[in-house]
Amino acid sequence: MKLAVARANSGIVEVKGTMVLETADACDGWEVKQRIKLTFLRGDGEEFETDSNFTSYETKDGQQLRFSVRNAQNDEVEEELRGQADLEDAGGKGRASFTLPEARSFELPAGTLFPTTHLARVIKHAREGDKSVSYKVFDGARLDGAFQVNAVIGKSPRIPPGTPPTKGDVALMRGQPSWSVRFAFFAAGDQGAQPEYELALDLLANGIARSMLLDYGDFAVDARLIQLQALPRPKC
Repeated sequence: MKLAVARANSGIVEVKGTMVLETADACDGWEVKQRIKLTFLRGDGEEFETDSNFTSYETKDGQQLRFSVRNAQNDEVEEELRGQADLEDAGGKGRASFTLPEARSFELPAGTLFPTTHLARVIKHAREGDKSVSYKVFDGARLDGAFQVNAVIGKSPRIPPGTPPTKGDVALMRGQPSWSVRFAFFAAGDQGAQPEYELALDLLANGIARSMLLDYGDFAVDARLIQLQALPRPKC
């Protein structure tokens, strides 16, 4: 991961780091672990590090989610979230309950999706030739409800000649349809002109992203896939 662009008012001149993302088949559900470690350099020469951890378990019927979030800066924990969410049925309303940072719960509107189900749904739309879709998505990473996520689906960008090959199990990428997908994330109840952040993916049909662009408004970070490893299938 590295800085793609920084606006003049961001105060950021350099960003670099790594993301490790693991998605494991857990028989009745999907276990997801994501860790992003970044080093930022400000225009005044100050440097700081962020370390973000997200883990979740989502049932394959898309109706239950357990989640844990831990965000730290310079080795000091700034935010810790933990809880679970349940939907009454597919397409129905639900409830999210947090145990950290405090006990609280709130309703999720009908039609809310959890992250893995949302990704699968977007891939299905892409296969069917849809150009844009919009869903409410809850992942547990914030205390104020689900995001409204708008996705625009286009043709996958052509990979430039000479691009270094990804290490590891590259066979997972062969023969896969791919699309360029840009997600815009709006806070619950807010469909203003500017999203809170955007995420652009070069997305394969099996869910692997060859590249990402995380755009936070003041700056954007480019992420490129450098290693891919297949996990053993569970004995269910």
